[in-house]
Amino acid sequence: MSRETPEVLTIGMLQMLMRNALAEEDSEPSDATFQRWLREMAAARKLLQVIRGVYLNRMGHNDVSPAAASHWIRARSVVSLAWVLEQAGVTNNFGDTITCVIPTDPTWTNPQISDRKTALATFRFFAMPARLVNVGEVTERLDDIQDPRFDYQRSTPEKALMDWIYLGASARSRLTPPPMDLDIRLLDKRRLARLARCMGVEGQFDEWQSAYAARQAAPDVRDNQAVNWRL
Repeated sequence: MSRETPEVLTIGMLQMLMRNALAEEDSEPSDATFQRWLREMAAARKLLQVIRGVYLNRMGHNDVSPAAASHWIRARSVVSLAWVLEQAGVTNNFGDTITCVIPTDPTWTNPQISDRKTALATFRFFAMPARLVNVGEVTERLDDIQDPRFDYQRSTPEKALMDWIYLGASARSRLTPPPMDLDIRLLDKRRLARLARCMGVEGQFDEWQSAYAARQAAPDVRDNQAVNWRL
């Protein structure tokens, strides 16, 4: 129930917590007893099963999102793209699909990028070069790429948009470019500029901005909201 406990717990982690709690007992409960406790906590929704053997810890973190389990669904996953922008209010097209990027490298095994449906949400994955996912190692501005408010790997809204622009412009990606109805006034312009430069997507970003500005200049849009936003 402590806030210091992990947001996501595996069977092994739960067993370790049980052993630590009962360290002074003569013997630990049987596996059957442990499984019964686990079923009871799941039935009471104190633990929420995401996939087999992986649970959200509702006792210590009542507001924990299924997104926190992303790297347990697929190794090295980073929550990014549309879902992060939705949560930040940059787009109002809310959905239940949690979007993630998985870093790739020629020396690594290719990751699975097919959708994964779980008991709590659908996870959608996109492959992306590790040098772009982990661009913070180059910029030394980790706060540009990783949202410090969360204990799991989750991009800042600005990095989520840059990831989307990169993948949307890539012939190897099935992802289309970001839509034109985003409220980019909520984003940090300087952070976007740094990320575009360090990721080497200044050209793609500039092209998207031009299309965005043209869309905002359309009469039906201009009447609702005038936006003149250029870096």
